[in-house]
Parts: sequence; C-alpha cells; structure tokens
Amino acid sequence: MKLFFLFILPAFTAFVTMIVTMIMQRFLEKELNNKQPMFLFHVVNITFVLMMHGTAAVVFYGLMLRGIAAHGWWVVTQYAYIHPLPFIIGCYIIAVPIFRSYVRPYRMKKGSNVLYLKTRQSK
Repeated sequence: MKLFFLFILPAFTAFVTMIVTMIMQRFLEKELNNKQPMFLFHVVNITFVLMMHGTAAVVFYGLMLRGIAAHGWWVVTQYAYIHPLPFIIGCYIIAVPIFRSYVRPYRMKKGSNVLYLKTRQSK
C-alpha cells in the first residue's frame, strides 16, 4: 500500500503533468518565441512536475496513510520532493526529444536536404 501511494500514484501524476506541460510549452514557444526553444520553459516545467509529484505524495502518503504522524514532515518531504528529482529530470530529458519528434510535421532524410511531410489522419 505504501509503495502505491508513495511512488506509483505520484509518478503517474507527474507523467500526466509532464505531457500537459510539454503541450503548453509548445504552444507558448510557437506564439512567443517563433518556435525556438526557451530554457526558462524547461525549468518551469520541471518545477511544476516536481510540485505535482510532491503534492500527490504528501497528500496520499503523508496525510491519508498518516506518514507525517509516523515519520515526521522532513522524511515525507524528502520522499515527496528530494528523492524523485533525479528521476523526474532524467525522464524529462528523455521525453522532450521524443515529444518534439512526434509533433514535428515533417521528418528529415539523413544525408540530404529532403524533408518528408508526415501524413495526418483525417477525422
């Protein structure tokens, strides 16, 4: 039970938040910075994903399962915010290029200047 509420449920929350923030970042870069990536957006995204993960961990494990009463605030804060930070940064570094290649409307042929447009499914 502790594993689910401390690791799995907050990780799922962080994963969904990461997808939503990357979509929002794409729209903001498109409107504000002429489709050029901005480092500040990445910092904000990682901070927001970490906040969502930590809040879910504190609420589910710390408050609902009485982890705060059993272990104290400092231990729950470490489990919620400090320990998952390397994992979240690593997942974000892997997810950003995959997401960008997925939403890019073309693909490049290696070794030439040819671009192939991706076909879109009509509804």
